[in-house]
Amino acid sequence: MKNILHTGSLLILMVLTFSSCASQKTATGSEPDYAALIDSRRFTFKAQTVIPTEDSRFNPRFMFPNGNNLYQLSSGYDIKITPDSVIAYLPFFGRSFTAPVDPTKGGIRFTSTDFDYKQSIKKKNYQITITPKDDREVRSLFLTITPSGYAYVQVLSMNKTPISFNGIIEKDQ
Repeated sequence: MKNILHTGSLLILMVLTFSSCASQKTATGSEPDYAALIDSRRFTFKAQTVIPTEDSRFNPRFMFPNGNNLYQLSSGYDIKITPDSVIAYLPFFGRSFTAPVDPTKGGIRFTSTDFDYKQSIKKKNYQITITPKDDREVRSLFLTITPSGYAYVQVLSMNKTPISFNGIIEKDQ
């Protein structure tokens, strides 16, 4: 019963997050052409909420102050995608199986210039898989982007538990 209530509240929070962003427009007052942004491979995913893996939900060390497994992020966390690079700067909440040598290198931070990029459309949503070949930590990024620019990203790492983010995509600056 607790799992059903938790799942239900998580879905409601996700819907509220997406619906609160529905009225956002660009500085010019019009919606950008998200399909063109995605097809050009020149866009930035702006993370708004973080969702650690399910196994961290049962560990009180990873429970957020709001009592949920969904937490609103401050601005500044993103993934910039261009045809020749992927630059990620995201937080990490969960279990890491190895500690970074440099403590300032925490979170999910990498720049990749050698990566596989696969794109498809499933039920009107873009499905993008990015597999960096020149990063030892991140195994894959899975992006699901709606036609209206909302995005869900799952990050799979070699030495960390999976983590997911909700947010929006914007034109690359």
